[in-house]
Amino acid sequence: MCGRMTLTRADWDEVLLELTATLATAGLTDIGTDEGAAASYRPRFNVAPAQHHPILRTVGETARLGFAQWGLRARGRGQAPVINARAETVPFKPAFQEAFVGRRCVVPADGFFEWKTGPDGRRPLWFHRPDDRLLLLAGLFDEEPATAGQPARTSFAVVTTAPNSLLAPVHDRMPALLSAVEAAAWLTKPDQRLLHPAPDDLLVATPVSFRVNSVRNDDLACLAPPQSGQLRLF
Repeated sequence: MCGRMTLTRADWDEVLLELTATLATAGLTDIGTDEGAAASYRPRFNVAPAQHHPILRTVGETARLGFAQWGLRARGRGQAPVINARAETVPFKPAFQEAFVGRRCVVPADGFFEWKTGPDGRRPLWFHRPDDRLLLLAGLFDEEPATAGQPARTSFAVVTTAPNSLLAPVHDRMPALLSAVEAAAWLTKPDQRLLHPAPDDLLVATPVSFRVNSVRNDDLACLAPPQSGQLRLF
């Protein structure tokens, strides 16, 4: 599962420049941005479902970075939004099949959270690269056109896969993390083979503050080391 994540870059230009530089190594050199996206950006230390987060998707022949709501809404099905989609079933499960074929995206983040149960309760862990570079999460999205009673809306889900050896003791799922080459390919074609556990040495797990347990907390202090006797919200 992936239910919380971070994108702590200071500003939109930093996100765009790093994403462009990363994907340029895979031949994807031209990334546009949605109107108003830069003004909407702020560093995030505890992104939760139903909130808005940047996604990279293709619009025509162009890759575009813009905001979407975390929680994919299956068209015309009247179902609750889904935050994760299992890599093993996305090609044929009705809720995701159309998105897998034609509405794939890359979700940039610099970490995600999981909780490990121990003697002191559920301890939040922040999984991130040791070099702090961006993670490229495989995603699916949908764009609902505007109606008389509702503006246009873009939503997304993070694709998950089996855990690697680092995640396995903590959770039975992890986000499907893409290399630059895989991310460029994912935007181009629906290839299930791109959705696999990350290399065992890609990430490190850092214990962080129990402040992360509450979605009301979203600041740098969320990533601070846990303190003895700190209030637990689970």
